[in-house]
Amino acid sequence: MYREPCCRVRIGTDAKYLEFNSVNKVEIEESVKTLGNKATLTLPRNYSKFRDKSILDLLKSGDQVSIWLGYDGDPQQEFKGYLQEIESGAPLVLHVDDEFYPFKRNTFKKAWKTITLKELLQFVAPGLKIVCPEVNLGQFEIENASTFRVLISLQEQYGFYTSLTDGTLTCLWPFKVGMSEKTHTYTFYTPTVKNNSLKYHRADDVKVHVRATSNLRNGKKPIMYETGSKEHDSSLFEIKIPGATLDELKKFADAKLQQLCFDGYSGTISGFGTPRTHAGDTIQIVDTEEPDRQGNYLVDSVKITYDLTQGFERENTLSYKV
Repeated sequence: MYREPCCRVRIGTDAKYLEFNSVNKVEIEESVKTLGNKATLTLPRNYSKFRDKSILDLLKSGDQVSIWLGYDGDPQQEFKGYLQEIESGAPLVLHVDDEFYPFKRNTFKKAWKTITLKELLQFVAPGLKIVCPEVNLGQFEIENASTFRVLISLQEQYGFYTSLTDGTLTCLWPFKVGMSEKTHTYTFYTPTVKNNSLKYHRADDVKVHVRATSNLRNGKKPIMYETGSKEHDSSLFEIKIPGATLDELKKFADAKLQQLCFDGYSGTISGFGTPRTHAGDTIQIVDTEEPDRQGNYLVDSVKITYDLTQGFERENTLSYKV
């Protein structure tokens, strides 16, 4: 049964805004691993003027943006953020950052002899609800850096993955990412699946080496635990856990190895605009011809595309088996 894609874009505040009910194209990119999601809007040429004014005079960087996409006159909110860049050509292309936009434009400078992860996040992101593990980072210094740069530093140094949604800042270990309660089903050989490039592999075929290290705060030598493949062409996954004991390192590293090495699919699977998958959700793959290959997978990233000529689809990249 054919369904008619629909779209609504609102730029500005609730009190004063521009609204577009037709756009040429919307692209939204979400990722668990990459800090900050992005959207790109392409407006029709007939929007070069709006209410007898040049649209370039009505838009400015920092304007709030909300995007709704859906079918049959029932669009659902897919993205909200801030106008980051306006291309001046025709058709007009708008680049939109997510809720991290204002946190790229502040600056902090401070040093601590010891600080917990939660205390640090409360300092650089005041007013937000913080969800994070109880971790003492030890000595930490911010040297004229924005909140966004501090979060990137936390990912580079310790592997924390961070997201910001509706005023809640979530910062988790990589082996804890994907705790969303939302599960969506794709069934092979049915209209739910548009196409896929999935490959099935066995756990023994995945060559991964996991290295976990801990810098102790009592001046003792750092400790390390390694597990997984010892072959020279193995991919290396490193994780740093401040203050962890050897038993804790072993627990974390073994859990991560189990996530990375599994019997199951890797690659991408594309569907239409629904089900409404997002990065961090879970996809249940149903295969009636080979039921032993069925399973649940973390959605590592999603590319959402709404196009007047190509329709409305979501391309999901799978991560580990949930």
